[in-house]
Amino acid sequence: RKMRLEFRVISIEKRDPALIAAMDEAILEECEAGRSPPTLVYHNWEKSISIARVQALTDIDLDKCLSDNFKVVRMITGGKAVVHFPDTEFSYSLFVPKEFGKINITQTYETYCSRISKTLKSFGLPNVVVDNNDIFVGGKKIGGNAQRVRRNFSMQQGVILYDCPNADTMLNFMNAELYPKSASEELAALLTGFTQHSDASQKELIGRLTENITASSYSIGELSEKEKVGIFSKFASN
Repeated sequence: RKMRLEFRVISIEKRDPALIAAMDEAILEECEAGRSPPTLVYHNWEKSISIARVQALTDIDLDKCLSDNFKVVRMITGGKAVVHFPDTEFSYSLFVPKEFGKINITQTYETYCSRISKTLKSFGLPNVVVDNNDIFVGGKKIGGNAQRVRRNFSMQQGVILYDCPNADTMLNFMNAELYPKSASEELAALLTGFTQHSDASQKELIGRLTENITASSYSIGELSEKEKVGIFSKFASN
């Protein structure tokens, strides 16, 4: 019988996007080295745009980002650009060892996205997981996930839209040449937020997510000293 994972949970705070990227990378490195336990950390983002590991910077309108004080940060996972608004959404980063039978990306997605899906259903949001990593409620997207896999650990980063974001505002930061004029209407029709389906608070949602993602096997923890050193060096270089 396999041992049950015991997770360290790092509580949500509003953080600078470069700090979030540095935190996630430093935690992954310490987990990979065997010095940190399986971890679930929650983030509220300051106004920012995160771009994927291999995404072109020309996908976004950098001048617009700078003029509106939206910071830009590159993550070490795949996916596409995400516009982050304080308090309207939150993200989670999940660090799990691969030896627990979750050898490939698909299996990890299936395990943890199904637990996120279960949480949303418990609040009365019927939903489906599409392409293993996107979560849709009534045909509209409420969350997405991306991964980075190392030899011993995998990191899954995801976002849950708590309030439905404004499509015009989101597209405002993208390279207009890459999108048709109908893009704003299409994006607005594609997205939904948790508050459109439930009156539960973000704190309640995160509490139940934590219970389900960790299978109720967790304790609230802090960053290790080695992680703090790693974060400082990465944050300083960003």
